[in-house]
Amino acid sequence: MFTIPSYRHNNLMGSITPCLQLQLILILILANPASTQQTIQTTIMVTATPTSPHPPSYTSLEVFKDTILSSSNTYRKEHNASDLVWNETLTQYAKDWAEGCRWKHSHGPHGENLAFGYQNASAAVFAWGDERRMYDFKKPTGFSEETGHFTQLVWRTTTDVGCAAIDCGYGNGTDDNEKRGDTGSYTRAQGWYVVCEYSPPGNVMGASRAAGGENGLFRVNVQPSSTYSGPYPTDSGSPPAGTTGTSGADRMIVTCGWILGWVGVLILMVMG
Repeated sequence: MFTIPSYRHNNLMGSITPCLQLQLILILILANPASTQQTIQTTIMVTATPTSPHPPSYTSLEVFKDTILSSSNTYRKEHNASDLVWNETLTQYAKDWAEGCRWKHSHGPHGENLAFGYQNASAAVFAWGDERRMYDFKKPTGFSEETGHFTQLVWRTTTDVGCAAIDCGYGNGTDDNEKRGDTGSYTRAQGWYVVCEYSPPGNVMGASRAAGGENGLFRVNVQPSSTYSGPYPTDSGSPPAGTTGTSGADRMIVTCGWILGWVGVLILMVMG
């Protein structure tokens, strides 16, 4: 703080005009810059990382397994496919991949469906199965980004499944760039990350002319209902020689959807 000096002689103060007094004050201010500096305080807003809900279908291995099988087989029954059985080898593979929280495919030897952000395991499966609304059963065109999760889910010659769910948390702090790419696309799963592996893989293309051409296996393996009376595969379901399936896919398709107020994201891949 600065003070304006007082003068003992009243006649001197009386001789100073208001304008001159103002000039004197300005001179004193300029002569004491440190006393007039303003301190700008920066407040950093720290937002706590939200926690993921912990429903039993994620936290209990048995409940998770039962939920995945029940939800998946409900769709399969409606499309003339036999029940999937749980495969521990596929489960371990899914767990190993999910633990990295990497939002991309593993490029492994199995069919693969991924999802994150759904509030429970059945909601993730529902998101895959709900794609059937967009599938043209009368004129199947093979794999499409809108229906690829569904077609893998109900693929008739797929017999085994193994899944894992890992809580990857949420990020909007200093590590946010690691969770989101520069374009805003996800590079790391957030919330509960569900990975399911299928064997033999579905979404197989490149069948022989006798099987109906390139998309023939879709007509056989993705059926509209239990009343289907068309051709049936005669082998164990392994892709015919020279065909490619969902393993080691080189194309990734992402879809998003709202499930009961929670946003979830799905990802799958195919080899073209």
